[in-house]
Amino acid sequence: MSALFSIIFVFLFLYSALLLWLARGFILTTYFHPKSSITTQAVSIIICARNEEKNIRHCLNSILKQEYSHSYIQLILVNDASNDETAAIANNILKKSGLDYLLISNSEKKGKKKSISNAMTFAKNELIITRDADTFTTSPLWLKTLSDFQQTTQADFVIAPIALADNFGILWALQAVENNILALMNCGSAFYKKPFLCNGANLLFTKSIFEKANGYVSHIEIASGDDVLFLEDVKKIPGSTITYLKSQEAMVHTFPCYSFGALLKQKTRWASKFKFNKNVLNFSVAFLSLAVNLFWVFCLVYGYIQPENNSSTLIFVFLKIIVDILMLFLTSNFIKNRSVLWFALPVSCIYPVYACVVGFSSVFFKPTWK
Repeated sequence: MSALFSIIFVFLFLYSALLLWLARGFILTTYFHPKSSITTQAVSIIICARNEEKNIRHCLNSILKQEYSHSYIQLILVNDASNDETAAIANNILKKSGLDYLLISNSEKKGKKKSISNAMTFAKNELIITRDADTFTTSPLWLKTLSDFQQTTQADFVIAPIALADNFGILWALQAVENNILALMNCGSAFYKKPFLCNGANLLFTKSIFEKANGYVSHIEIASGDDVLFLEDVKKIPGSTITYLKSQEAMVHTFPCYSFGALLKQKTRWASKFKFNKNVLNFSVAFLSLAVNLFWVFCLVYGYIQPENNSSTLIFVFLKIIVDILMLFLTSNFIKNRSVLWFALPVSCIYPVYACVVGFSSVFFKPTWK
């Protein structure tokens, strides 16, 4: 067993080294704040919605409260064959807003990629921002921050931060911890000009780069990946510029899943796109994370079955917990959810099992966009 434990600790070392490398990139990325001296840019915001009557009002109202001249905003909402009151609620809000808006209603479900692709044909502006219908902002400077950052950096593709709406309980904490670590990976990898993660719930790109990447054509039939698979296509374009916007003003909030079944379905859908992503860093992170989580579960079980090996198994278990909690401390100040730290230890013990379930589920089950 000594050879096996040697391998296990090698994996832990590689996992820790990779996270620390990404953490360094996160730390060295400077914060950005909106600048009053920067000229307002015209933007087109695209939102795809399906059965979002509970969330669409909050989403649209948070956009209408932005400190950004409405004359510079075009909003395109695609109602993807909802069978609830999503379209009626949205139309009632938008017709009173003074915004230049377009409400597109699909007669049958097309999915997010085809819906966005259709919306792009109606987008009037060079700057495109995608949002999810179940997101909202707390800062009135969200839109200005994105616009100012793009104008400052002249980036073709801007990865913006996501936070989980405040809640309480172990299920919320499990999602919040994962979101925090993903923020670190997003930011850290972009610092080294090796981005491999982003989220279409808060994404800015130029219309020109979308056209050069041929939109979502290369992966249009894959249920998920309107963000990371599109990112990979953009990276192939010579001279394209991709950056991460490290700013609390630019943060968008989304709601947690309220049941484990819903969470598993969501994460399975997200994780399934990784097998279509040939990015080496993406594969390394996914493979190391799954392997180390599997080894963690193995060590816990094996240490219980064979108490004489407790020294090795417990060292591995506690070292991984320490590394994960350090990453959580680093990001919780940026995401502004320090209350999640109260759950750091229990989540660190639950997460390996959860990660293994999601990993295997993404291999054996085909996801669909609700």
